[in-house]
Amino acid sequence: MMNTITLTDLPPRASHRETFRKGAFCVLSRSGLHPTERLLIEALPATPMSGAILVVGNRTGVLGLILAAEHPGVPVVQHVLDMHHARALQRTCATNPCPAVTVVCTPVLPESPAPTFAVLQLTARDTPAELVLDQIEDLHDRLADGGTCLIAYDGKADWLRKQLTIVFGSIKAMPAQNDVTLFHGVKRRPQLDRRVFTATFPASLPGDPPLTLTTQPGVFAHRRPDEGGLALAEVAARDLQPGARVLDLGCGCGLVGILLARHAAVADVLAVDANARAVQCTARNAAANGITNLRTLLTDVGTDETGFTLFVGNPPYFSDFKIAELFIRNAHAALVPGGMAFVVAKSHRQVGELMTAVFGNVELLARRGYGVLKSVRA
Repeated sequence: MMNTITLTDLPPRASHRETFRKGAFCVLSRSGLHPTERLLIEALPATPMSGAILVVGNRTGVLGLILAAEHPGVPVVQHVLDMHHARALQRTCATNPCPAVTVVCTPVLPESPAPTFAVLQLTARDTPAELVLDQIEDLHDRLADGGTCLIAYDGKADWLRKQLTIVFGSIKAMPAQNDVTLFHGVKRRPQLDRRVFTATFPASLPGDPPLTLTTQPGVFAHRRPDEGGLALAEVAARDLQPGARVLDLGCGCGLVGILLARHAAVADVLAVDANARAVQCTARNAAANGITNLRTLLTDVGTDETGFTLFVGNPPYFSDFKIAELFIRNAHAALVPGGMAFVVAKSHRQVGELMTAVFGNVELLARRGYGVLKSVRA
C-alpha cells in the first residue's frame, strides 16, 4: 500500500508527484523535492531501528515522516534553526499526522534522546561552510556510541570529506548523483576537542566606548559588524527621545538593538528574529555587556506587541521583497502615532515604495554607502 505525503494545498492532479522507496511513498508538492532530499530518502536504511532518530536541516518534513512510517514506535526529532522552517515542518505534520515526529527549533541540536541514527541535509547555497562544520561536530557529539548518520551535500565535496574524516575518523562517500554527494558515518570514538567557531568584534555608536559582541555561524553578521547595521543604528540614534521603546526586527547578533539599548533615552528594546541562534546571540551579548533593558523574541511573523516609538529593521532582501514588506507592515502596526520606522537597504527604490505605500511618507538618509529609509506613522 502506498503512503501519500502532501506538501501543498494544490489538488493532486495539479501537484508535482514523486514516488520513492520502490513505490512505497508518494510525495505531492508544488515543484518537487530538492536533489539532496531525494537522494537521502532512497538511501535510508530499511533494517529495523531502535533508540531515537534525528533529522537535521530538512525543511519539508518528508524525511521524518518516512522514517517514522518505516520504523513505528521509534521517536523522530526534526531539528531546524529557523522558525520559518519550523512552521513549514509543523504544517506538514498537521497535514500528514504522525505523533512519533517532533519539530524542534533551537540554537543547537537537542542533547536527548541520543539518536542511534541521524540524517543531515546540507545545501551549499543555504549553509555557510562554518555552519556546516559546526553542525557536523554537534551531530557527532549528539550521536549515541555506535550511532550512524547519512549526510547529503550538493556542493563541491572534497573539503567536506576531509572535515568529516577529521570528526568521524573515517567516512564512506557514495558516488555523486546529480552533483549531490552522500556520506555515511559511524560514531566509533568520543568527540575530539570541539573547534570554536564563535567570533568577537567591537562595535559602538559615534562617541560611545566600544562594546564587544560575540557571534556564531548562521547568525547575521558573523565575525564582523555589518556596515548596514551600523548605518541603521547611527541614523536611528539621532531621533531617540526620552522613554523611547524600540522594536528591532531581524536583530541578528543584536548589533543594532544593543547599541540603541545602552542609550540613556531608551527605556525598552524588543529584539526579534526567526533564527534561534540569533536570538540566543542577542540575549547573551546583552547580558555580557550589562544591558538590562532588552528583551528577545523568537518568531518569523513579527510581533503583535504595540506601543513602540521607534522601529529599526535590516531585512533580508530575497523572496521578492516579501520579508521586507512583512517588516514594514509590522513596523506600522507596532508604532504609536508619531513613531518612526528606519529600514536600511543597499538598493532602496523598492523598499522606499513599500514604505510610502504603508506609511504614506518616506525620507532617504545616506550613511556608510547605504540608504536608511525613514517613515513616520501618522
